[in-house]
Amino acid sequence: MQISALISVVIRNCLASLLLAMASLAHANAPHQAMEAALAQWVAVQNGTQPDQVKMAPLDPRVQVQPCAGSFNFDYPFVNRENVRVRCSKPAWQMFVKVGFSQATTQGIVISARDLQPGHVLTPSDLDWKSTTAIPPGSFEDKTPLAGKQLKKALGKGQPLLSQDLEKNQRALRARLALRAGDVLTESAIERVDLPPGTVGTPLWVANELAPGTRMAKSVPAGQILQTTDVAESRQVVIATSNLNPGQALKPEMFKLDRLDAEKISRTHLFDLSGLEGYELMRPLRAGEALRTSDLRPALMVKKGDQVNLIVGRPPEFMISVRVEAMQDGRLNEQIKLRNPESGTTLSGIITGKGSARGL
Repeated sequence: MQISALISVVIRNCLASLLLAMASLAHANAPHQAMEAALAQWVAVQNGTQPDQVKMAPLDPRVQVQPCAGSFNFDYPFVNRENVRVRCSKPAWQMFVKVGFSQATTQGIVISARDLQPGHVLTPSDLDWKSTTAIPPGSFEDKTPLAGKQLKKALGKGQPLLSQDLEKNQRALRARLALRAGDVLTESAIERVDLPPGTVGTPLWVANELAPGTRMAKSVPAGQILQTTDVAESRQVVIATSNLNPGQALKPEMFKLDRLDAEKISRTHLFDLSGLEGYELMRPLRAGEALRTSDLRPALMVKKGDQVNLIVGRPPEFMISVRVEAMQDGRLNEQIKLRNPESGTTLSGIITGKGSARGL
């Protein structure tokens, strides 16, 4: 019995020592794993690859990675990219490690052979193929079944074609009523329909809203699916009628709608005269030059020291109007500090117009 009890004690002590050693090993490995994960992320970004392709060389057994309560900082201290310096901010320590890259799997994916616009119906000449190690989800390996599919979004040359870039059906516009050449195309004149892929050759495709100024190039009867050739190649954009200066507050009468070739139009152009009030120019604009969204910024509606009419409440439930003083300049829809001159209280408000604001 004494021998059995002695053996039991020895076994328990051995197990306890083993568990303690395993716990110590896990604790020792935790800082190493944290550093290796952060290192892989940093090296992957620097070299345009995936973190799982980054491999850190084994450290000298005598070197232990210390815990880092702060953040890791990495850099390449030498010309080559085989050595990375690792620095911890808290507590302060540094070490040098070697890194490499594992052999990645190469696969061919379908890419765009040229710039393509939303609604474009794909043909074999629109597509190309390239080998890559970075395989995006939803990519295609074969070009053949993609012919006749319609794009949901624009693709740049060389950009991978993904399943989410394609319309499930062929989206098109159908004329609700007869349209004549020169008519402005309006939402009330058309309806959006989904057709089986390949039903029509090159249907006209538009986003959620028609671009203002879109005109018909041909006459079409009611019920006809509109083709791209049915619409004029030029649209109307907002054009300055005279030379305008930076900081000048805009008014609709300063501009007119005029035609511009379709290939010169970008999404930054403005197509409607409404909504210009409340904005000012950021750069000089010459007479005849098209206005872009990048040319605009909210106009300065309030200057520091101005009296501001502050509206507090929710009309028609209740509303209080208070005269306050602006403590800083304010543009349309900008939040600024205001001061009640009677009580000296500091308030915040959103600029809603010239000399007016609403409370938060």
